[in-house]
Amino acid sequence: MKINSMRTNRQEPFCLPERYRKRLINIACLILVMSPLSPAVQWAEAAQPATATATAATTVTAKLNKSNGLIKVAGHQTTQPTSQSSPQPTALPQLDTRSQAPSAAGQDSVVSPSRVQIPTPSNKSTESVSAPIPTDKRRLAPSDLARDVDAPQPRVQVVNALVANNVILPMARAVQLAVQQHPSIADTVATLAQQTAGVDYARAGYYPQIRVGLGGGASSGGSNGSSTLATASASQMLYDFGKVDSQVSRSQAMVRRQQAVVLRQIDVISRQTAEAVLMVHRYQALTDIARGQVEAVANVLELAELRAKAGLSTKADPIQARARSQAASAYLGQMSAELAQWRQRLRTLVGEAGARPVDVLPGLRSETLWITNAPEFRLLPDVLIAQAERQAAKAQLATSKASKWPTVSLDASGNRAIRGVNPNTMEKHGNYGTVTVNLTVPLYQGGAVDAQISAAAAEEVATRERIETALLLAGDQSRAWRELAAGAQGRLADVESRRQSILSVRDLYREQYQLGTRSILDLLNAEQEIHQAESDAQGVVHDLWQYRLEFISATGRLREFFGLNNTLVQGMELLP
Repeated sequence: MKINSMRTNRQEPFCLPERYRKRLINIACLILVMSPLSPAVQWAEAAQPATATATAATTVTAKLNKSNGLIKVAGHQTTQPTSQSSPQPTALPQLDTRSQAPSAAGQDSVVSPSRVQIPTPSNKSTESVSAPIPTDKRRLAPSDLARDVDAPQPRVQVVNALVANNVILPMARAVQLAVQQHPSIADTVATLAQQTAGVDYARAGYYPQIRVGLGGGASSGGSNGSSTLATASASQMLYDFGKVDSQVSRSQAMVRRQQAVVLRQIDVISRQTAEAVLMVHRYQALTDIARGQVEAVANVLELAELRAKAGLSTKADPIQARARSQAASAYLGQMSAELAQWRQRLRTLVGEAGARPVDVLPGLRSETLWITNAPEFRLLPDVLIAQAERQAAKAQLATSKASKWPTVSLDASGNRAIRGVNPNTMEKHGNYGTVTVNLTVPLYQGGAVDAQISAAAAEEVATRERIETALLLAGDQSRAWRELAAGAQGRLADVESRRQSILSVRDLYREQYQLGTRSILDLLNAEQEIHQAESDAQGVVHDLWQYRLEFISATGRLREFFGLNNTLVQGMELLP
């Protein structure tokens, strides 16, 4: 009895039935799998190696094999075997772990390695660049591209009489050759032809507009079958308050502007060619001076070696002379490279004739030619361009103002049914025609007309100021080049006097060195100074010629100076 009472008073632990216990285990596994803090999800996002995946899968399988029953997860159904003797792997639902968060430490991983999708990195930049390009366009072959675009062959230079006769190329002849073949001038001439066609297009508004047509179809209204109509219409502008006139004026102004552009491009090529001739002539002279310096230092070196062998001087004298000889040779190489560079530039402009020796015009050697003359501002292309732009702006302003007024036109139209019934008369092979006088008035356009008038008026004011700017710039440039030319002219006498003095000193030093009363360093310095004085003299002379050339260009007389007036330049006749 005591034993029984003790068992009765003893509190037994609570124990769930087997079916409920299995369900709780399944629910716990489900919570672990779907939890955002699951270590399995963290492992999937971190893309751990396959060994970790296998470990997690083993854990999941072991836990699920301990229970039986049916698990439903997000529409997936998995059946667990009831037998403990032969455990089978449990199929888990496919999980999307891309948005899962890291789990807390110590939680079990429940994930199936065969069903978890691990994102792989992709090169988005490569896809965005290469995706729109077809596969057959991913190969770049310059030869194929040149064939497809019909690339031109290099221009063949015509060997002229100057090259054949091996004569000197004058500056004027070089300029004439350049303007006759340069493509930039041909470009401006072609644009001029385009602008000229624009005048004819604007003048078409004066003439009637006639149209004819042919159409067919079926119409309602009781007619049987289809019909074919031949139509004709004509429209003649009677009065438009100057719309067409202003458009023609603007087109003519654009033609005049393009004519000035052609003149400007001719001046640009002429000045570039003359500059190239001057630079070639400059470096021809400097190369000759450098070659003379090499020969003079070589003579000093020979003299120093003879004196050193005779015991009249130290061995240091030939060493110093040899160093100066090497420096003179290096300077000669530099001048030769500059000469080759500018000669190639000249060949680009004039062709193979640029390979010949050049000479400047006698006009540049004159002290008074062109310098005392006042600039011809009306001949300057930049001034002419600005003036033409103002005329075009005034015409555009007139067009904008005229657009506010009506347009009166006479319109006529007619048609004939060449097959079937005319829908206008309901007659077989019938005719129908109208003649009307139309008045078109713009009533409201949202302020567009007023805005166009304001813009055209502002453009006209701007072009007026451009003319003043071009005149000021031309006057400033002409005065600046005149002053530079006058300054270079004043330095010529000083440079020539210095050169003559150094020549006397060089001869005196040579005699003193031979007598042993002067060091070789003094003789070498004298040789260098005399060649430097000759180089400075050539530099001043060519600077003077360059300044005179720029002055001629600034005054608008460049074409006259090179004899281009009253000649044909790429189909265009140049007149004074």
